[in-house]
Amino acid sequence: MPDRRAQLDTLRIHLGALVAMLRLDWDCTWTRHFESCLSRAELLAKDAPDQDALNALSGAVMHVFGGMGSFNDYAPWRNGQVIRGMEGLDAASGAVYDAALELRRIDA
Repeated sequence: MPDRRAQLDTLRIHLGALVAMLRLDWDCTWTRHFESCLSRAELLAKDAPDQDALNALSGAVMHVFGGMGSFNDYAPWRNGQVIRGMEGLDAASGAVYDAALELRRIDA
């Protein structure tokens, strides 16, 4: 059985890193979404969340990835250059997605 508390902690760490990065772009419309997800994760970490609550958090995180107009389309550019400090955005967002997916995975 997976350690859901450890998985939630991993997601919290990755969300925190992503939020810190997104805050470097004052025009980023996605920051608020990930801040909200981080707040939800922090609240869940204070209790003993059930799998339904963890699945809801995972779904909230993951639903902005994929499709036209999604977070995947976000480009951290200003004046023709990547915003300083956001060079690792792809890795950070990938880590958030993977951690959210792992949190909802049910192993047989």
